[in-house]
Amino acid sequence: MHSMNEWLVESEASGQTGPVVGLSQWGGPALRSTLWFLAAPALLAVTIIVLDVRLPGWALYGIAGVMGLVLVLRVATDAEWLLALFIIYIPLNKIYVVPLAPGINGTNALMLLMLFAWGMHVSREDRPVFRSLPNSGLVGTYGAITLISVVTASITLGFGHLMTTYLGDIKSWLDQFIVFFVFLNLIRDARMARRIVLYLMLGALVTLALGFQEWLDKRLFDSIDKSRVFGPQLQPNDYGAFLSYMAAPFIALFVTNLGRIRAWFVLFPVLLAIAKILLATFSRGAYVGMALCGVVAGYVRGKLFLVGSGVLALGFLIAMPQLIPESLSARMAQTTTDVGATEQLDDSSQTRLILWEAAIDMTMENPVFGKGFKTFPELKGQYTKIQVHESDNHNMYLYVASQMGVPAVVTLLLIFWRMYSQGVQLYRRSEDPFARAIGMGAAAMVACIALANMFGSRMVDISVTAYFWIYLAALSHMTAQLAESNQEEELP
Repeated sequence: MHSMNEWLVESEASGQTGPVVGLSQWGGPALRSTLWFLAAPALLAVTIIVLDVRLPGWALYGIAGVMGLVLVLRVATDAEWLLALFIIYIPLNKIYVVPLAPGINGTNALMLLMLFAWGMHVSREDRPVFRSLPNSGLVGTYGAITLISVVTASITLGFGHLMTTYLGDIKSWLDQFIVFFVFLNLIRDARMARRIVLYLMLGALVTLALGFQEWLDKRLFDSIDKSRVFGPQLQPNDYGAFLSYMAAPFIALFVTNLGRIRAWFVLFPVLLAIAKILLATFSRGAYVGMALCGVVAGYVRGKLFLVGSGVLALGFLIAMPQLIPESLSARMAQTTTDVGATEQLDDSSQTRLILWEAAIDMTMENPVFGKGFKTFPELKGQYTKIQVHESDNHNMYLYVASQMGVPAVVTLLLIFWRMYSQGVQLYRRSEDPFARAIGMGAAAMVACIALANMFGSRMVDISVTAYFWIYLAALSHMTAQLAESNQEEELP
């Protein structure tokens, strides 16, 4: 523990503001107790997988009941165990549904418990329901604007049809805002925010391990479609997007500790594993997204560092082109196909262009409010030149603009920009090296997400997008702490 403390406490630069917070200050008993709590279900899961043991339903529900009781008793005073468990579980919620009752599964149960904990803390601490913290107003505005689209859709499609067909989708859309505000209001301070980021990294490693296990089973298949790794999200593009943006904190921690040998022995292998499994998703958007993660992290570190590392990497690839994985070359080559003497886009890319044009036409007809929530699948046939079976337009910005209006897109972009700028400021002005890595990670993460959403609607599935909102909530607390420390230094 002492060696890790030294790793995270030593500062890289001087002349910065903000308190230096070591692992012993933000970790300590709170971190240890949470990790021990998470270790129990983790050891059980590993035992079941390794020994191929199938526990009866009553045993699984019994274990879940005991853990639920422990959480209920604890959340009144401390919600950290609950938040950490949610972080580990939410990317896995499609493969471990945990049906508890009609309409109640593991995800719903944990979210209800978090809302209960939020209410308990508000009552016990006699504080406002919504704490005034950075980003709370902007995210709330985005949520309010997008929810207007439900009213618009009820006019376009009819209220009865909307409720009977898309009620579950409306709830799923609300989940991202519930997650953000629950974490924003249950995270006590910047020290706990640091631990939350650590739990996010731990959760990312769990999903990486599951992806690695799937890759072992599929690596010898004879085609790209058969060998694609779907991950716990059960969709290769979603899993690729998740891995690419969650690579950001690992990249940032590595870049800020390049001179430490432990970074090369601990973090570099993790990054190689992420890259390997990312390649196995065969998601072109994820490839570009993770590359952008590295570029932005280098840019935040310094322009000279970015140019130097870029020249070095380019030199390696020119000298040893065999370093470029065959799977990467094969997948990128599929973007275009030769038809006679001409070259044209592959079917997937052509379909996306058709759907993008339809979404743009829908947006132009009603740029302020859009056509309404979930109207694109219903109305796209009126705007596509040819019949297209896919219902997702594969672009988050057009997804929002066509159904929720241009103001909603602008607000989403403002959230992205705010996260980037706050991350850069945290990196440049904090003296705490882990806080600086979190700031750099925020900037790299949001750049990756902004790009990934150009090639898919990645902000609609809570198993994919939850970590982004949780990271933003943690960053909000650290930004508030940085502002407070600056004000204290300015006082005479």
